[in-house]
Amino acid sequence: MPISSFPTLVLSHPSSSPTSTLSFLSSHPMANDAVFRASLVWLAAVIVVVGVCTQSFKKMMYTYVVGVLGISGLLLPDWGYFDRDFSRWTSPVSAEERASEVAQRSGLIRRFRKIPMRLVAYATAYGFALHKWWMFISS
Repeated sequence: MPISSFPTLVLSHPSSSPTSTLSFLSSHPMANDAVFRASLVWLAAVIVVVGVCTQSFKKMMYTYVVGVLGISGLLLPDWGYFDRDFSRWTSPVSAEERASEVAQRSGLIRRFRKIPMRLVAYATAYGFALHKWWMFISS
């Protein structure tokens, strides 16, 4: 029996159109992972440079671990989920909240809200990690 003869079940909300469903799916944080891939490519280039300059496999692995943790900490969290009020973290993000977030923030620059405490925490953590990495690599 050919595959095309099997019935197809399509589940969708009655009020949603195919274009709104498609735009909701494409707005998912990992739907467009070009930035994540580019970051990993740059990390690979840095690892090669560290390996050529230091000729140390241990320093290459250290660079890999620090780089992957740094990239993951910045790009992988679902910021639409964490940008909500702390008391609402126990409930999932609704489709309406996700759609309003996408409408407010389109583009790479406006992806992250500028929250002062988050910026201070990230600058401190990443600055400390880069300092420790550089001290290890340059020794």
